[in-house]
Amino acid sequence: MGNLKKALLFGYFSLLMGSVWAQGVSFVQGNLRTPFTQAKAQKKAVFVEVYSPTCHVCESFKPTFQQASVGAAYNARFISYKLDINSPEAQAFLAKQHLVVPSLPLFLFFDADVKLLHAQNVSNSAKEVISVANTALDATKRSSGYANRFKKGERTTAFLLEYGSFTRIVRDTVANVQVMQAYAKALPNSAYTSKPAFTALQKVVMDAENPLFTYFMSHLTAYKGKYPPQEVTKAGESIVMNTLYAGRAAFMAPERIQKIGSYLTTLGLDAKSVENRTLIPDLNALLRAQRWGQLLDRINRYEKVGGPGAAECSYLASYLRSKSNNPQILQKAATLASRGN
Repeated sequence: MGNLKKALLFGYFSLLMGSVWAQGVSFVQGNLRTPFTQAKAQKKAVFVEVYSPTCHVCESFKPTFQQASVGAAYNARFISYKLDINSPEAQAFLAKQHLVVPSLPLFLFFDADVKLLHAQNVSNSAKEVISVANTALDATKRSSGYANRFKKGERTTAFLLEYGSFTRIVRDTVANVQVMQAYAKALPNSAYTSKPAFTALQKVVMDAENPLFTYFMSHLTAYKGKYPPQEVTKAGESIVMNTLYAGRAAFMAPERIQKIGSYLTTLGLDAKSVENRTLIPDLNALLRAQRWGQLLDRINRYEKVGGPGAAECSYLASYLRSKSNNPQILQKAATLASRGN
């Protein structure tokens, strides 16, 4: 009789769990405190899908999450939560965690104390969705261990791309530059125009002095012959702007800033766009170097080519006053302010 009771009890729980898993991934309701509270009580990790209801790629994941095999992989080990990137809750949470979302959907995995374990953009297949869950719980594979693996000398191109992508999500520009330098070094020159390398330029590289990028700039015709020209231009433009407005730009000489800015012209942007986008990085560098004459020449060029309106002139006047007490610069600021009134 005891064995019969055990069999019936086992059957009951099997049926219960089967009914839960058959529903696919169970996403909890409430606010972001809910999954972490439940995870702590149930000794589980937390899975957060960052999505948008207007994102067609995100919507395409719904049938995948409803598969029983995916539910089995997630429900037993994670408390799952859907986070609408457009919500104030999402914006506050991502800012507090110092995270950016390069593309949607983004899978984030945390422990119950809100420590990030793994972050990854995932292709829509049940196999990969299950695989990323397994990776998040494997201390030897998840992204929180990438820095240590890199420090120990791991240099496969696949790993470096994964780590590079993660550095963008966690806003670690310093690590991104270092990792993608290693990626360019590990990649044979013959593979620089390959699809993985171009994808790295589009989504991972943030440094205009990376060897892969400098090769890209000197072989634009080759890239435009293999990929849509507008995507080639967009990839190059993004890397240039990331470099010019990154914190490390504060340590670059004016000539170095100007060289990086000149890539925008090479990429085919019109003169006015180039002037507008490179003005502040140029001025910052010239102010640091106290090259007053060159600074005035740069402003004059901007006025001639950039065609600033009243609002731009007012902004530039305030900017100059906040940066310098040089009489020539203050006189130029006054002239600009008069045009802004």
